[in-house]
Amino acid sequence: MDNLVEQVVKREKNAKYYLNIVLIILGAILIPTTFIVIALLSRRAYFIYIALFLALFCIYGLWYFITALNIEYEYGFLAGTFRVDKIIAKRNRKNILKIDAKAIDDIFKYSDEEMSKRTFNKVYQVGASDYSDDNYVFTFVSEARGKCAVVFSPKEKTLAALRPYLKHEVSKKLY
Repeated sequence: MDNLVEQVVKREKNAKYYLNIVLIILGAILIPTTFIVIALLSRRAYFIYIALFLALFCIYGLWYFITALNIEYEYGFLAGTFRVDKIIAKRNRKNILKIDAKAIDDIFKYSDEEMSKRTFNKVYQVGASDYSDDNYVFTFVSEARGKCAVVFSPKEKTLAALRPYLKHEVSKKLY
């Protein structure tokens, strides 16, 4: 009997997150304000209607884009298949990665030193934060992308479920 292990990891809010919020708010303020100024300078009534319509649209856009910055990753492991889904604002789900555990070539605890020794064609950042010592990295080779690395934040339960399906030398290195 196969065990299903699922884990949801909420993305931490960093400086980039707050900078994006500030830029979204500035855009939501500047767009209708620009049209109001144009309407007052040109004395055209239809510019005021456009500005009011844009203001309403920007209020909706403000809510939509700020909530879209709330990202979670769901790790799922069943029958030797590890998958990662990206959940955006709890309304959209996108499959990021689906891989057979036997295809994993290496797994190790994240460190800048270890990552700088290696080269990858593609790095999937699907952890709670990008550069944390709590993260793990596993590598595999994809036909489409070449050598890939996945930086993720698993709990012990997720690692324990993954371990029996790994190659022996990879599993031995993990523990």
